[in-house]
Formats: sequence, C-alpha cells, structure tokens
Amino acid sequence: MRPKKLLFLCLMALGVALLAGCGGSSPVVHSVAGSFSNASLNGNYAFTLSGVNAGGPFAVAGRFQANGAGVITAGAEDINSPGTVGVLINQPVTGTYAVRADGRGTATLNSGSTTFNLAFVLINTSTGLTIRFQSTGNASGTIDLQDATAFNLTTLAGSFAFNVSGADSLGHPEGLVGLITLDTSGDITFGQVDQNDNGTVTANNAVLAPTFLAFSVPTNGRSTLTVPTTSLGTLNFAVYIVDANHLKLVETDSGFPIVGEAFRQSSTTVSGSFAFTLAGASFTGNGAFVSGGILNTDGAGNILGTSVVDVDIGGAVVTNAPASGTFTITGGRGTATINGAAAQHFIFYPSTGGLQLLGTDITNVSTGVAFSQTGTPFTNGSISGTYGLNYSGVNGAGAVDAVAQFTATGTGGLSGAPEL
Repeated sequence: MRPKKLLFLCLMALGVALLAGCGGSSPVVHSVAGSFSNASLNGNYAFTLSGVNAGGPFAVAGRFQANGAGVITAGAEDINSPGTVGVLINQPVTGTYAVRADGRGTATLNSGSTTFNLAFVLINTSTGLTIRFQSTGNASGTIDLQDATAFNLTTLAGSFAFNVSGADSLGHPEGLVGLITLDTSGDITFGQVDQNDNGTVTANNAVLAPTFLAFSVPTNGRSTLTVPTTSLGTLNFAVYIVDANHLKLVETDSGFPIVGEAFRQSSTTVSGSFAFTLAGASFTGNGAFVSGGILNTDGAGNILGTSVVDVDIGGAVVTNAPASGTFTITGGRGTATINGAAAQHFIFYPSTGGLQLLGTDITNVSTGVAFSQTGTPFTNGSISGTYGLNYSGVNGAGAVDAVAQFTATGTGGLSGAPEL
C-alpha cells in the first residue's frame, strides 16, 4: 500500500503545480511586437512565480527594477514555500538579465540565500511570460511593467475581481475567486470569496468590514491586503501593483502557497463569445485537469448549443464536444453550468482581465479565465506573425513549464525557439 500512496501524493503534487502555474493568468499566446535588446527591459516590473520545488508547492510575487543595460538594481519579493524557506516577507532583490533580439531572455533574481533563475519571453516592453529555469524547481509566471501613478489609495479605489490558486496547509489543491471593493482610505466596503479546497466548495463567503486598514498605503509599488471572511478565516496577501486596473497577489499566511492576480471590475455584462481555459488537479486518473473551449452566449443567461469544449480529466479526454448551458450573474458574481459530454460547473467574476473562473465540480480543483472573443470567423490566416507562449502542465516525467517565441506563417506553419 505504501508505494501506491506515495504515487498518489506525487500525482497530487503535480496537479497542485498545474493549478498554481495557471492561477488567474492561464497559459497564453500573445503576439510579439518589435525587435528586442537589454534596453527593452527598462523600469520597474511586477512578477509572479508559482509551481513546485524540492519541498512541494511554492508561490512568489515581487518587483524588480531593470536598468535597461542588463542589471537589476533593486526590488523586493514575498515567498511562500512551506517545504523549504517558509514565508519570507518583503525581501530585497538584485540580479542580472539578458534579452535576445527575438524577445527571449534570462534573468537571475538574488534575495539573500534564495536565487531564482528565470527564462522569459517579452511580448513588448511592458509584458512578459516567464518560467523558473533551474533544476531545483518548476514554476511559471508573468512580468508586467508597473505604473507609478497608480501607487496610491485614491487611484486604486473601486472593485477588483481576484483569482488565486495553489495549495492549502495540508498540501491539497486550493483555488479562490472573489470580489473586494476598496474606498479611498484603503478600507474594504464590500467583498465576497468563493473557495474550492480539495473538492470541497465553500461559496459566497462574505468579507467582513475590518476595524483596521485592509489595504495598506503602497510603498514602491508594494502593498498588503487583509481580507477577513465569515468562514474561511482571515486571508493575508502581499500585493504588487501593475496599474490602476491590475494587481498581483501572493498569500503570506504560513503554509498556504497561493498566488494570482486581481483585475478591476468595471462592468458585469456577459454577452457574446468567450474563449476559456481552466486547469488544476483532478482526483481521478493521473491527477491533472485541463479544460478549454468556446462559449457562445446570448447575453440573456444562455450558453448556446454552438459552443464546444475540450477537457482532460485525469487522462480521460473528450475533444470538440458540443456544449450548451446557462449562467446567472448577480452583484458582480456569476455561476455557470455547461451541459453535454463534458459537463462542468463554475463560479465567475467579470473583470477587465476577463471572466475569472473557479471550477466547482467535486472531481477537481481548477481555476482559469474566459476572454471575450473577437475577429471571427477564424482561418489559418488569422494566426500570422510572431508570438510569445507560456505553457505549464505535467507529462509522464513530472511538471513541465515552458516559454517560447514562434512565428506563424498564416498558412498553418510554425517555427520558433522554446525554453523548457
């Protein structure tokens, strides 16, 4: 029995890695703009990393200052790695980096005894996709240029939908989505949180109005967020500000390596077609869960029968399955049901960064994003030019994270260069 138990735990760890690696920013492909050099990475950038190291799941969020000439002159990071260093708060960061002409690059972030070697691909001078590129751990994440004009409570006032994921204190997969509304003093005036912890869904947890400042005054683009809830306890995060509509989060509660992003909620309208992906841990088969598809909606609560879904539940694959369903949205929070060969249920929060999704089926824990789809109908000619890609998942040998630069010919051909 012992070997089987160990195998199951290993597979669950891989599922957690997939869940954490996706977070609120599911693996994506972006069109790359321009020819690059070290000068392309110049300014203050916020970043996230999440995955698995020798101690199990870990999560990181931080910022670094790149000087445009290959040196990271300053920065800070918050690390939650229960199996190794524990929780490290607001650690100073320095390092080096190099950017190739095609937008791929490498960086080393040094913080005391902790070093992260990264490989990345720049989409433009403001955004990049990154992986941990060393034998001591697997991880994926994002890099975004910070806008210093947003480093104040007045600019950040309003509602944000957040999507974070990783592992709970027992190492089980956990995902959370929710909504918080901040006033110009940093107080929470409204909030709710939904959680899927190892297949147990706790929905509609009210965020309590704290008697203290919930969102601290930003310092160099970093803040802290305290979220007291009715039944999940108090959640504590380090926050790195990208701009007035975009935040990066890492939980700083001991034993909870959870990371993700938050985007402003400026509208709750759900209408038209959406491309979505969900990823995380499955409690069957090989321990991993991934799903994606196109959801065509009528704006009146119906997911039309022209929708399609692809899903892999622990190795059981259904492709191009017709789907239909329903959705409702109230107070900035929605629920949806997809029927068909690949039935799925999820909670979602609309935001400027897409619909932030949490799977609520008891067979898996998954998070993801649905983006409004434009430009249809698509052909091979729709995919033409240079792109950057981030991929996070598992194969038969374990966790896999990759970034790549590739060129699409517009006739179905691809060429490029990956970093695995």
